[in-house]
Amino acid sequence: MVSANPSFEALAPLPLLPESQRKRVVVVGAGIVGMSCALWLQRAGHAVTVCDPTPPLPGVGYEAAASFGNSCTIAYGAVLPVAMPGITAAVPRMLSNRDGPLSLFWGDVPGLLPWLWSFIRASRPSEVQRITAVLGQLIRLTAAGLEPLIEQAGLQARVRRTGCLYVYRTAEQFEASQATLQMRAEQGVRMQVLQAAQLRVEEPGLKPDYARAVRFLDTCSLDDPHHFMIGLAQDFQRRGGTVVQAAVEAVSRQGEARAAIAGGQVVAQGDLVVIAAGARSGRLAASLGDRIRLDAERGYHVLFPQDGHRLNSPVCDPEVGFYLTPLGEGLRAAGTVELGGLGKPLRPHRTAMIERVSRRLVPGLGPAGRTWLGFRPSMPDSLPVIGRSPSDPQVIHAFGHGHVGLTLGGITGRLVAELASGVPTSMDLAPLAPHRF
Repeated sequence: MVSANPSFEALAPLPLLPESQRKRVVVVGAGIVGMSCALWLQRAGHAVTVCDPTPPLPGVGYEAAASFGNSCTIAYGAVLPVAMPGITAAVPRMLSNRDGPLSLFWGDVPGLLPWLWSFIRASRPSEVQRITAVLGQLIRLTAAGLEPLIEQAGLQARVRRTGCLYVYRTAEQFEASQATLQMRAEQGVRMQVLQAAQLRVEEPGLKPDYARAVRFLDTCSLDDPHHFMIGLAQDFQRRGGTVVQAAVEAVSRQGEARAAIAGGQVVAQGDLVVIAAGARSGRLAASLGDRIRLDAERGYHVLFPQDGHRLNSPVCDPEVGFYLTPLGEGLRAAGTVELGGLGKPLRPHRTAMIERVSRRLVPGLGPAGRTWLGFRPSMPDSLPVIGRSPSDPQVIHAFGHGHVGLTLGGITGRLVAELASGVPTSMDLAPLAPHRF
């Protein structure tokens, strides 16, 4: 049975500003959020410079970027926060089970305490309802934010519109998911329930011991996230955008202008700066005096380069907490949540766990290839930060998207362009305010 039609919201074209109102804008960050901001700002008529140490351009190493290593899904069902009721009781298990989908390490806990306190508070039922409504509104605007950029860059062939599957081993596990599935349905998410026999027909590569599955009908995936990002960056350049390869360390006032600083030098200057540097955005915000409750999740992937044909669409077993996504380069197993911040190395037992469980879910996988560690910019309430800096109205923050950067990058870009242009925003940004904690 298929749920009601989605309530995706259409938006009027973004106004092209008269020349007298156009600005010089510096965007710090060239991930999906930063590039989307840059492209939407261009559509409004602004002159845009993007700064990033490794922008997604041919010949530039982009492999450390979260937009390189993600699960490759545009997740139209992603309306639920990570912190759900009962998460407090799960914290001891997170500390003791290094192989769980959500894990903590004892040595990381002291630095995480303020974030964890806000995370636990966000799991209260009333907060979960509020956050789900905000995420639902963002998801309903996702297509309006992302599809114009895909079409403008000619990247339609990079998008696979197959939906994705959540699979459940037992009927009891499926029944236990009904409350969260109902919450998704209330936000307009289209779903279809598959019985075991249907699932075996649609995904014969999966181990045949799943009792039920739910297909999220509108979810899309990318065949190659790296080349998708290269396509966006090249479109930005074709339209007159400038890319500066620099690791910005601070944002400062330069008279009436605002400047991006790298190595103690001004590398770009404009009327407005957008901070969209993912997990490193907190440090840039702090250079202005903004203390934002941002932390970094370590996310992993393992690539099986011979096995891109084994699944027809992305598959997630919620019990293990990662996606298996077929790509042009192979089958990517990506996900899990490991809290603990930037600057710490890959923990091999996490990639070993992902490989081991992947082989259990999809029998017959070939040799594993690349393993990857990246950093997700994570807010305790699973809502991004989109809004003007409390310290400087000529700086706009756009980061903290957690697991849904690819999904929400496009609409974030549109909202930032609306803010920069002084036109009404397509949704109320108060729940996303930088100073909300």
